[in-house]
Amino acid sequence: MILMIIITQSVLVAFVILTIFSWFSVHPALADPLSNSLRQRIGDYDIQINTLPTDPISGKETVINIMINTVSNIPVTDTPIVIRISNENNELIRTQPILLSGGHYSYEYKFNKSGIFLFSIDILDNLVVGDSIDSNKELIFDFPIRVSEPYSAEIVKMTLPITITIAVIGSGISLVLLMKFKKSKKVT
Repeated sequence: MILMIIITQSVLVAFVILTIFSWFSVHPALADPLSNSLRQRIGDYDIQINTLPTDPISGKETVINIMINTVSNIPVTDTPIVIRISNENNELIRTQPILLSGGHYSYEYKFNKSGIFLFSIDILDNLVVGDSIDSNKELIFDFPIRVSEPYSAEIVKMTLPITITIAVIGSGISLVLLMKFKKSKKVT
């Protein structure tokens, strides 16, 4: 009886392992989603970007991570994209076409001043092959990026420690006052 249970469990474990391995061999690897990201979906494309550091600072290097999938969650590969960065009405930079591999791309840029910048990704979408007027459509994805001055970014980073310190000091003072109040009530 015990031997039968062990054989049944072994067969079940082997079945689960084979099922998992067969699923990974049939399905393509999916691009990892980006954390703390902005996301847009246009047509068959789903794009996410995030920045490192999370709050870009003027005068310091910023890494902008891009993830491009199709709506059915398949990484986009061998598709040309162009990256543009502009502020107000001035285009600051425009890259040459970049071919994606694996649906991910990282772009480094140093913002020279604070403000809100427009980070644009242009995708040449080849919907129809041939001599059709609609064969080459350019899809444009625009993402706002807020860039801070170095001193204001430091103040924002200090907000949580300052808040915690004030709360601890306030709690300590309240506790001392409460104890004095209870002591004065006992004396009278």
